[in-house]
Amino acid sequence: MARYWIYLFRDEVADGYYQRPEKIIELLQEYQTASLKSICHKQIQFITERISFSRLELGMKQHFSGQIEKNVERNMLVLKDEKTSEEALIIAQQRRLFLISDSQPLTNRIFQALAMISSSFLAVDIHFHHYQWLTMATEERKFA
Repeated sequence: MARYWIYLFRDEVADGYYQRPEKIIELLQEYQTASLKSICHKQIQFITERISFSRLELGMKQHFSGQIEKNVERNMLVLKDEKTSEEALIIAQQRRLFLISDSQPLTNRIFQALAMISSSFLAVDIHFHHYQWLTMATEERKFA
């Protein structure tokens, strides 16, 4: 089962740390383990954006090919692959998303849809071993 924290960073932070996300990961890890979380919390608030549930829902409906069910009271989206009947769950919090999925192909499709919403999403597995900026596949990019 894959579980990821997905953060939406300010554009200038994403641009500045795109080649070296390790520094951001260190801050996120420190926040999870720190006894005095207030300093780390303020830093994370400063470098991340609030995630609008309605923007997330609208973006996923536009870019995710599959069924989407929502639970507004809990800020949750259930994403279903209609062909394989696999499901994934996204829980939206103020400054991060929590993704739970049993299917790597479905997880990859969700990452691609999120990348089309914003290029400043960073996905981090819950153990901080794997992380990646969510970017669109080259063939899906649209140039003006």
